[in-house]
Amino acid sequence: MAPLSSIKPLAVTVTLVPLLLATITIQAWGSTSDGEADGNKVENHAERTPVPNDKQTPAAGDANDWTVAIYPVLAWAPIFGASVNFPNAPSLPGGGTSISGSGTTDVSLNGAAFAGVSVQKHKWIFDVNALWAGLSAERTSPRVYISTHAVYGDLLIGRQIYHHLALTGGVRRMALNIHAGLGNRPEVHWKPGVWDPMVGIDWRKALGRNWAFRVALVGGGFGAGNEVDLSGSSRADWRFTRHFGLTMGYGALHFQNSTKVLNQNYTTKQTLHGPIFGFGIYL
Repeated sequence: MAPLSSIKPLAVTVTLVPLLLATITIQAWGSTSDGEADGNKVENHAERTPVPNDKQTPAAGDANDWTVAIYPVLAWAPIFGASVNFPNAPSLPGGGTSISGSGTTDVSLNGAAFAGVSVQKHKWIFDVNALWAGLSAERTSPRVYISTHAVYGDLLIGRQIYHHLALTGGVRRMALNIHAGLGNRPEVHWKPGVWDPMVGIDWRKALGRNWAFRVALVGGGFGAGNEVDLSGSSRADWRFTRHFGLTMGYGALHFQNSTKVLNQNYTTKQTLHGPIFGFGIYL
């Protein structure tokens, strides 16, 4: 029989080898299980993470992408009223004093048409508008009659200064064909054409992809053309398809013009305001 001292190391070795193998097997199994668990976590996270979709509807704050709006026809039904100041009339034959006169018409419903293009790029605004209006109003007692054909076009450039508010500036060309009569005095006809410097403010905001709102006020003249030239509008655009929609709102225009006819001074103040309705093309 072998000595006891030679048996103990062998027994210890034989006993430890199975334990080591069992420990390695358990650790390997645990690593595999942890890897599978981590893999399941990654897969579950991938399932919960939404995949970007180019067709998703943007938030309302991202809807200010209406960079170009073309309005080929804007119908305007303004209520028109005017006043006219006549100079002193020459002395009547056989004596008498010279007289001066002024009169104001009653208001009347008239027709006008707009066309325009509005471009917005980042904080910059570029607007071009044109208007034609055939206006007339009269009053019977005392008799006052005014007929005006007005054509104007304006160019405005602006930059946003605070949120959706922009300062604008530009020029307006106004051509008028005015016929006016007061009492039994002869009718007066003049055709002024003026260039008016203009300044104003513009607020516009898109709500979602279907609605946009705009308010614009502009004034000028300053005696360079008309003595006074003021206009304003408030409109809402409803886009029923991607590139087409309707615009609706309210607009007003007031101007004062003076001129000389046969070395006599004539002044007229004219105001029109009413609903606007039209068609829009959006690019």
